[in-house]
Amino acid sequence: MGRFGLGLVAAAVLATVAGCAGPAGEPAQPSGKLRIEPAWTSCAAEAPAPSGRRPSEPAPTDGGDQGTLPRLDDSFRPVAAVVCPSVGLLPPGGGSLIPSESRADDVTALVAALRLPDEPRSGDACTLELYLMPWFALLDEQGRWTRVRAPSDACGKVRAEVRDAVQGLRLVPASARPTPQTESSEAAAAGCTPQWADLVGVTAARVTAGGPAVVPPGFDGPVRVRLCVYRVPADQQRTGKPAGDFVSGRYLGDEQWAGVRREIESAGAAAVCTTPASRFAVLHFGAGQIYVELDACRRLLATAADGSETIRQASPALIALLTAR
Repeated sequence: MGRFGLGLVAAAVLATVAGCAGPAGEPAQPSGKLRIEPAWTSCAAEAPAPSGRRPSEPAPTDGGDQGTLPRLDDSFRPVAAVVCPSVGLLPPGGGSLIPSESRADDVTALVAALRLPDEPRSGDACTLELYLMPWFALLDEQGRWTRVRAPSDACGKVRAEVRDAVQGLRLVPASARPTPQTESSEAAAAGCTPQWADLVGVTAARVTAGGPAVVPPGFDGPVRVRLCVYRVPADQQRTGKPAGDFVSGRYLGDEQWAGVRREIESAGAAAVCTTPASRFAVLHFGAGQIYVELDACRRLLATAADGSETIRQASPALIALLTAR
C-alpha cells in the first residue's frame, strides 16, 4: 500500500513573512457538540462540491468550514479517516489536491493531534502562508462519522502537529464495492441508508456480555425511533464487517417502541454462537443505535453515543415486534 502525495493534500501556499499578528488573547473555542452521522456513504454524497476558488483568491486560512466545526471530544472514538478531493481550494494550474476518495486506517497520530488544545494567541508577528486543510471525516467502529475542527496555534493557524499527522497518513483508494448511487424511495421515506454494516458478530467477538442492555440515552423524546431492516448477501456474511442491503424501514409508534424497549431491557445474556446472520435490524435515534440479528444467533447490540457497547440475547418476542408489518 503506497502513500498518496500528501504534500498535495496538505498543501501550503507560501507568501511573504510579515509583521501581521493576530490579536493576543484566548484561543478559539469549540463550536458546539459533535454532529455524529449514522453511516458514511461517499465523498460525492457528503462533501460539498468544489467552488473553484484558487489559493490566490481570498479564502479562509483554516480550510473552508473548519472554523465552524466543534473540537473532537470523548464522545467519539475514531478508528479511520476518509479524505475527499479538495473542497473549495485548488492548487496553482488547476486540478484537485487529491485524485479520489481515500481512506486511512491508522489514525492514532491524527487523533492525538486533533485532541491537542488551542494555543493562546501570542500577538507576535506571524507568517502569511495559507494552509489548505484537506476535507476529511473521522469514522468509528460502527461506521458512524463526524467532522471536527483542528486545534489552532498561536497565530490562529492549524497546529503543526496536525499538519504533520495529515502528512503522515497512509491513504489507499476507498473500497470500490458498488453501492446504489441514490436511495430507493422506500429507504428515503423511512430515513434509512441503502447499505449498513452488521456489527453484532464483530462486536460480540470482543465485548463481554455482562451488563443489561440499557437503551442508550436519546431514545426518549419527541422524535420517533426509526427501524431499518437489512439483508446480508451470502458473500458478505463471514467478512470482517458484513454489508447489508436495505429491505424495509419504518418509524415505530409510541406503543410499538414501548414493547420493543421492554424486550431490549429485559434481554438475557447472549448465548455462545458464531453463525452469521442473513438479516438484521437497526434502531436509530440521535447518535445511538441498537442492532438486532433477526435470524441465526439472534443477539442484540446496544451502542450509545459515547461508543459504549452491550451484547445481549434477543427474545422471540423482540424479533416478532421488529418483523411485524
